[in-house]
Amino acid sequence: MKRKKRRSRSKADIITGVLYGILGLFALAALYGIGRGAYALMGATVGNHYYASLAEKAAPAETVDFARLTQENPEVRGWVRLADTAIDLPLVKTTDNDFYLNHRFDEKRNKLGTPFIDAGNAGDFSDRHTVVYGHALSSGAMFGSLWEYENPNYFMRRPEIQLFLPDGTQRTLAVFACSRVDGVRSAIPIAFSSETAFLSFIDELLAGSAFSSNVKIAASDRIVSFCVALPDGGEGRLLVSCKIMESSGVTTIGDLTTLSPVETTQEPEESPQG
Repeated sequence: MKRKKRRSRSKADIITGVLYGILGLFALAALYGIGRGAYALMGATVGNHYYASLAEKAAPAETVDFARLTQENPEVRGWVRLADTAIDLPLVKTTDNDFYLNHRFDEKRNKLGTPFIDAGNAGDFSDRHTVVYGHALSSGAMFGSLWEYENPNYFMRRPEIQLFLPDGTQRTLAVFACSRVDGVRSAIPIAFSSETAFLSFIDELLAGSAFSSNVKIAASDRIVSFCVALPDGGEGRLLVSCKIMESSGVTTIGDLTTLSPVETTQEPEESPQG
């Protein structure tokens, strides 16, 4: 009897050990998840603080100090601002559409990345269609405010975005569409075979837009589209498209040098993650 009792006890110990092991694994998984969440939150907090500080130092009021920005990163190609939002950020361009997905303007690794111009664009906004990619956060950080353009009332309150260029000019970007498109390169072309093809693309944007605008686009116009992930986590992309209006004056400070765009022929099949 005693021997049988010992065997019973041994089985109970094994079952208990297995249960404790399973509980231990759950605990480790929970701690890992909490750690990853805390790390991600810290990365976003550090990134937001960095960009707020950069805007305060290099882009106060209606001026942008491109001399200072160029010293920190010679790949700077502009500065974009949407009043009363977190969009007060530098724009960069390099030879690929990957690096700035997870590197700040100072090229330090960070989940917020840096808003960047498509590698296939000239980089000086001279193309018929310039595409700018950036991360959008639910907190509204980085390009998060662009999600709000799916609300027609938001468009009515903020119909214009300001673009500052290294040559000393400021351009007004007149928002004319907010459209959901497939997340592939063919759905976001940066070059067109003809004026008809360009205008057909404009018609597609207008047809799928969350609102109607009075902005008229001609074949000779140039547009800028800001591309971000969809707010509901879908596989496509959200494009907030704008017409580049005429220059509204000098807005930069410091000694400026003309920045030559990086030449590239790379055209990735998939659009970068927003």
